[in-house]
Amino acid sequence: MISKTLSQSALDVVKNYAQMSFGDRKINCPYFNNRRSKVRAGLRVVIGKGSPEEIVDEANLFALREKIDLKNLQNEAIKQFLVDHNLGLDCSAFAYYILAAEYASKTKTKLSSKIFYPNIGFLRRLLTKLRPVENIGVKTLAHEKNSRLVSLSDIAPGDFVSILNSGKEHNLNHILVIYKVEYEENTPKTLYYTHSFQWSTDGKYNHGIKTGRIEITNIQKTLLDQKWIESEKTTEENETYLRASDAEVLELRRLNVL
Repeated sequence: MISKTLSQSALDVVKNYAQMSFGDRKINCPYFNNRRSKVRAGLRVVIGKGSPEEIVDEANLFALREKIDLKNLQNEAIKQFLVDHNLGLDCSAFAYYILAAEYASKTKTKLSSKIFYPNIGFLRRLLTKLRPVENIGVKTLAHEKNSRLVSLSDIAPGDFVSILNSGKEHNLNHILVIYKVEYEENTPKTLYYTHSFQWSTDGKYNHGIKTGRIEITNIQKTLLDQKWIESEKTTEENETYLRASDAEVLELRRLNVL
């Protein structure tokens, strides 16, 4: 079995969110989407788009004002503090930071300079130059001018699964980034993905950066026909699979610049 992974710098992005440092505590970054709080503008750290360092710094500012020493709290209490203060990361920002690190590792160039932003006016386009991650969503990354379709047999680390128009009202989008692929005789056998997400079973505090895998049982069949495993849950118990299964559009894609 041969395996390929993202660059170390891209893997470090995943690690730095999954293990944010508060003293000697390592905290999994919570999931946060500003559609829940109706926040439409502001610092990227308060709209689910911050870097690990920005999230930690903002948490420490809140703690200072409230006279709380986060370093003296247990992991669960720190995670609750982050969630209660709406500090976390949405799925598209997480994907963007990973892919930006991967692109920089190959080209020494910023990914933001290569992103096309559909359906926005001239002034908004100027704003994207200053605030790229704040303006990137799943549909941006999945747009044909930013990425192309790839087949399951051609999958590689750095590709992503775009899940569009899912949920009861078909208004939810999500994205998974493939960070590792295991091959057998050049045929993909297992895809390892990561994402920022909240399952209904996570409750109020146990969500955040997650990893899962898709075992390829038949390369000729669709992505949904493979075996999806996350938190050792499959099929109807795997809420990531369920989100993918009710999407109007489910695609494997690769950035055009990679």
